[in-house]
Amino acid sequence: MSRPSHFIFNLPQDVIFDILSRLPTKSLIQFRSVCTSSPPLISHPSFTKLHLSSPAVDAADHHLLIYYESTDYIHQFYSLRSPITFQETLKFQIPYKHLHGYLRIVGSSKGLICFFDTNYYSNVGRLILYNPSIHKFRKIDDPLHGSDRFSHYVVGFGFVSRIFEFKIVVIAYYFDSLKLNCVLVYSLSTNSWKKLEDLIAPCYLIKGWSSNVFVNGSVNWLASKDAIRGVSHTIMAFDLDDERFRVLELPKNVVPNYDQVCLASSMNGECLSLCAHYLGGNGDKWDVWAMSDYGVVDSWKKVCVVSQPGLSIPPLLIRDDDEILVVMNDGRLMLYNVVKGEMRDLETCGLARTFRAVSYTASLALLHG
Repeated sequence: MSRPSHFIFNLPQDVIFDILSRLPTKSLIQFRSVCTSSPPLISHPSFTKLHLSSPAVDAADHHLLIYYESTDYIHQFYSLRSPITFQETLKFQIPYKHLHGYLRIVGSSKGLICFFDTNYYSNVGRLILYNPSIHKFRKIDDPLHGSDRFSHYVVGFGFVSRIFEFKIVVIAYYFDSLKLNCVLVYSLSTNSWKKLEDLIAPCYLIKGWSSNVFVNGSVNWLASKDAIRGVSHTIMAFDLDDERFRVLELPKNVVPNYDQVCLASSMNGECLSLCAHYLGGNGDKWDVWAMSDYGVVDSWKKVCVVSQPGLSIPPLLIRDDDEILVVMNDGRLMLYNVVKGEMRDLETCGLARTFRAVSYTASLALLHG
């Protein structure tokens, strides 16, 4: 007896969902476009949620997203690359025309990239969520409706696994008081903002773009303990699940006379790293620390030193203890092997200070939104 051409769709829906959820995102998208029976299943919110909860089963779902601008300040590039070879697999443009001049990457999580459309002077703007796998984006309403009471926003983004929810956090600092701010959280499922009435961010982030690292369910920023008496660095973390702040101290043994310090993430997004820059007689040197047990100050460990002339740009990404993605002062993207002390040219050049690198895992998020 011959079976129907779409035998799989004669199975119970939960069985079909389980089978399809194990497929890589690219296959699902192709399947959706050629099979008229599959779109209602793949586009179903329950299936999207199930697929988000499944680990990516194919290497093709894992990418490294590198953003950079041309040296003539005219062009912006979004480059998806293999996290193993760093070869480019796709270069795309955002189907959204920015309003304020700068489209900054806030973060990337479970297939969505969060952008902040802002300008150089105010750092107040509009937020965008974009899924390059399915070419869909969502514009997020300004939570404070362009109020002129605020000096600047600080933004974070991530996915909360426990409740299968994408969230954005905004800290808005007031013009008239450096110690006061308000905290707001956006949830994608409800497409709405809420103000955390009894919560104030415990640290200060200066006016200007403040990048972050999303690790262990928390957004982490390099912040100042005291905005009035000067910079004293610490790490301010916001847990997107319980919506509470915590303050993490820098490594106890970090040499204090650095002239730059920044946060970085590992390629797998599971480890928080700190990079401190020192300028000596032999040129630039970066000490790289990793927090092996998130939140435990005593777990900071100096994992390597990157010493190379012409390397004053903060490291972009830590692939492992031996390899670090860096940008030279002349704008060349390089992979530095710590053990061998060698640089591998990745044949990409741009405006040095514009480079940003985040991990990206393809998903169907926003498919039914």
